[in-house]
Amino acid sequence: MAKKLLSIAPLLLFLFMLEITILRSESANPLNDNVSGPYAPADKVQPSSPSPSTSIPSQQPVLAPHNEYPSQTEQVELAFKKTQSLHSPDGFHGKGGKAVFIAVWKKILAHYPELKKKHAKLSEAIAQKALAESGYYPRLYGWADTITSDNPILGFMMHMTERNFTAQDFNVNTLNHPGTVSNQNAGLLAIFPIFDAMQTIDSVKAAKDAIKAKEEEEKYTRMEASFLTIDAWVSLLFADAELYKALSQLESSKTDLNEALQLMEQGLVLGADFYMGRSLAASIEQSKNGYQSRKRVALVTLNTLAGTPAESEIAIPKNLPRPKKISKPLNAWFQEAILYRSDLAALRHMIQVQHTEVKKEKDSIMPNINGFATGMLDSDNFTTGGRSYTVGVLGTMALFDPSRDPRIKRAKAEEEQLRHEENVLKDTIQTKLAQAVTDLESAYRDSEILYRSLMDATQSILMTRDLYREGRKTIADLIQARVYGLQVEISYLESVARYESSKAKLYFLSGQLDDYQVEKLASELGGEN
Repeated sequence: MAKKLLSIAPLLLFLFMLEITILRSESANPLNDNVSGPYAPADKVQPSSPSPSTSIPSQQPVLAPHNEYPSQTEQVELAFKKTQSLHSPDGFHGKGGKAVFIAVWKKILAHYPELKKKHAKLSEAIAQKALAESGYYPRLYGWADTITSDNPILGFMMHMTERNFTAQDFNVNTLNHPGTVSNQNAGLLAIFPIFDAMQTIDSVKAAKDAIKAKEEEEKYTRMEASFLTIDAWVSLLFADAELYKALSQLESSKTDLNEALQLMEQGLVLGADFYMGRSLAASIEQSKNGYQSRKRVALVTLNTLAGTPAESEIAIPKNLPRPKKISKPLNAWFQEAILYRSDLAALRHMIQVQHTEVKKEKDSIMPNINGFATGMLDSDNFTTGGRSYTVGVLGTMALFDPSRDPRIKRAKAEEEQLRHEENVLKDTIQTKLAQAVTDLESAYRDSEILYRSLMDATQSILMTRDLYREGRKTIADLIQARVYGLQVEISYLESVARYESSKAKLYFLSGQLDDYQVEKLASELGGEN
């Protein structure tokens, strides 16, 4: 009997010293033991009221004794729901949220250079319409000149127009040698369009369609800017979440390693296990550096779009959306795109513009009729002189115009080219929609699988931690479990990010990413569901 007691005495001493060390560590860091899986420490989680879809315990969970394990469901809920308050609709606290997103979005719309360019082109189209309508109105021209000459014919004519002709001017010598004669002439010319071969009417019609095309292009570019905003916001939101998870996991690993170091110094933990655990923890720190870089790139991208300094801070909400499955077939998305895509509508208007240009070239064979009127004043001393007027109608018609047929053929070719571009755009839209729908469905399936895997990884960390405290697992096993748990959670976050980006892309590709839809998505991404 004494021999048996002596044989188990070292084991009992090891367990006693391990328990004493853990209790000392807990008294120094009473909240660190509540770290659950790949999530943040409990002291860094702000409590929130439970959301309708998630029940959150009102009290801090208490770990079961080392020899009594709660059920898997209970342990997973205890570990996961601590940070679920950060992910629930009602769990947002502090700055950020929908208001921040809307402010950034509006700033991007105000700064986006391509949108400004489209607006300038719209202004140009409006000016072109006013230019075309000017063909309905008369033109009024004025002129003035002064002439000095000793030419007999000019001299005779000047005297006549000045009402300054006398009998002496019929003298033969005077007619042959009138001397130097001066004349000042001023007048007005008015041209009244009567019929211009339908050119003005066709030009105005084409200009109106061009304005509609530019309006649709501007609308499409606005949607493009909105999509870029959402995509950049999603990148920043989830990069921040990944960094937050890595920091939380790194802190938990450091706590575990500090405990293991104390045990190693007391001879209760093998040095090989400790150094292997610390080596594994270094991979978490390396991941943290990568997530910091990713967040910085996302922040710079968003600030660049908004036209603000590259590293300006943006308040980022800490709640992340859970994917909500969208059940809509590809054909439905495509039919909506045919109806709502602004770039497709703009192309249709441009086809109509070119069709009008074809008609305009064909109509050019018709006559062009204008009325005109002139009034003139001729004088040799600016005080006296003769006044005269002329009125009439002038009609012109191209009896032979070799350039007409080539112009018509060129206009028809341009119209045909635009019609082919419309078909190409439809095919491109369908292809991109199919890819976006596939990405959306794939991301949703991945998120469901990874969510379950995340629950399992959380359970594994809980059990490994308890086994480590009982001396049946090493510190390397615990850190390895944390590393894997972090990898699973990052994969889950990336799948959710892909889902949110694909969802916004689908609305953009189907032409439905208007201001209303943007605000709706902002409520989901910005913290107000």
